[in-house]
Amino acid sequence: MIDELQASKSCYFYRQKSPITAVAITALFRAVRGAQTSPSNNLFSFHRQSHGASIWSALCFQFDKTPAFLPGADDVVDRVTGYLLIVEHRDYVAIFKSQIDVPADFTKHYLQRISAQDVDRGLTSKDSVFARVRLRHMTLSRFALRSKTLEGENLQNNVGMASSARFAPLGYSFTDADEHFSTTPRTGRISLRADRAGYLELVEYACNIIDRLHPRPGRPSSSPFLAAFARPLELSDLTAGPTQFAVDTAILGQAIFDDKVIRLVKRDGVSYRELPKAEIDPILTELTDVLGVVKNATGKLLVSQLATGVEVGEIAINKTRITLKRLTLPLLADVYVEDTQFALGADEGRTLLKQFIDKEDTFIVLFDQPRFAYLDGNLYQDDSLVNGGTQFLGYLFGNAELANVTDEKGTFTAAHRTFDLDSTFGAVLSTVAPEDDVMVCDDLNDEWADFIGFRTDPASPRVTFYHAKHGDLTLGAGAFHVSVSQAIKNLGNLALPASAMARKFALWNRLYRNNGVTTDIHRTCRGTPADSRAAVDFCRNAPHTFKRVAIVTSSLSKGAVEQAFQDIQAGRTANPYFVQLYWLLSSFFAACTEVGAFGCVICQE
Repeated sequence: MIDELQASKSCYFYRQKSPITAVAITALFRAVRGAQTSPSNNLFSFHRQSHGASIWSALCFQFDKTPAFLPGADDVVDRVTGYLLIVEHRDYVAIFKSQIDVPADFTKHYLQRISAQDVDRGLTSKDSVFARVRLRHMTLSRFALRSKTLEGENLQNNVGMASSARFAPLGYSFTDADEHFSTTPRTGRISLRADRAGYLELVEYACNIIDRLHPRPGRPSSSPFLAAFARPLELSDLTAGPTQFAVDTAILGQAIFDDKVIRLVKRDGVSYRELPKAEIDPILTELTDVLGVVKNATGKLLVSQLATGVEVGEIAINKTRITLKRLTLPLLADVYVEDTQFALGADEGRTLLKQFIDKEDTFIVLFDQPRFAYLDGNLYQDDSLVNGGTQFLGYLFGNAELANVTDEKGTFTAAHRTFDLDSTFGAVLSTVAPEDDVMVCDDLNDEWADFIGFRTDPASPRVTFYHAKHGDLTLGAGAFHVSVSQAIKNLGNLALPASAMARKFALWNRLYRNNGVTTDIHRTCRGTPADSRAAVDFCRNAPHTFKRVAIVTSSLSKGAVEQAFQDIQAGRTANPYFVQLYWLLSSFFAACTEVGAFGCVICQE
């Protein structure tokens, strides 16, 4: 029967952790059959057969499976056929499969994930042409674009590399030497676009890929296209200490609500009940908080809530991965994850949610050196910092007047005709926005920004959303969370949607009112209400309008940021609060770029 097997050249590659014996294969096949409902006699079963320098094993049988869309219909089943083909070559293992998964016990004892770096270096070269790449932003901000997929004939020709280092490639498709591959380094899955093949040809395909993955002297570096993104590293290369931990709730939410491949359940007497969305949302909200990581006197890496300092977990950095040893958040108690391919309560392999987070690597760890980030089970390095932060500093603009600011908005009286000069609001109007010929104050109510500036020069029209803040000088991210979230939330309004403008024009035609005081400050601070209408129409319709989002703050000094980068470049340990600031602002700049806008920070010199 195995001679009838025809399958695609797509499989999962692993390093071999321990020697696989005939006894191990026998136990594996028994476990696979035992995990299924009403298994048939084997259609084929082969244990550790030799083929050249490799060894292969295969199993195929039929079993019953409850349709995922009829979880409560016990009398409705699908009869499906599944197979496994396991190839051992050198110190690697390749697994072809359909409808059958390898039990966790076998994986734990015998298999070890290959690194993304090995996949990149083994398969790609300077001549590789990339047609698709899936990217994950290296940030903890829940307001920023988390991931994106790029597709094109040759992405190296039409992808801007300036901000690429803030993204890590999670999967990609490329052509090299007339062969078209697609791969997901996180899972070790590598596919070759080709006709379906028989079992011996599949064995040879696996061996060929393993030969390429196997380290060899003089192996060329990976594609320069991939080198422009965050670079995958071995954990043994890590030279920094962890400072922050967060669960990637975006991945969890997608798996539960969109892909519907898992469900959350709790014990209900002797059985289990599926949690509705109303119970899942608070769990995901609790998991969204960024947690701090500190090494205690015994060397353990303890995870704590940043606001309270309460210890809630522990992580460990091992040779090949970072593990989540504990996570004791209240809402996680007795919450399990089931695979939706099984009927409710029938998944004997269900795991506690905190164990699932560890097993599936759905968490992110940041370090005291901001060029490192651990996400999706891999360590990445962002080389954009090795030049002293030159690119990052290009988004910061110093303004001397902000050193004299003592308040965000100043005081208000009926006699006020403008904002106090020693307030951030006053600085925006006096020196921050001199080129804007129309300025409106959009503060309060359904605000898009504190101020919106329009430059109506026909040669270079511009719209700027100004978010004005004040605070003590700091290199921490705390002062920026509110302004960054507000800025990102309103990026869509840079298009000045016509449906919203009647309400805005009515607001801008009024006097400014705050703290119960109606001042004599006109919301149209520069120009007239008629000018604001004309400016909106012109900037909205001009195809070359430049869109800008500026956070104006007295709480940051460009010079201090520059010094922090110089310290990093000199090899000194980065301030963990600066690490958080770097990632938060990076996410802000990247989010603006995604909508065709320029994000920047105007701060003290």
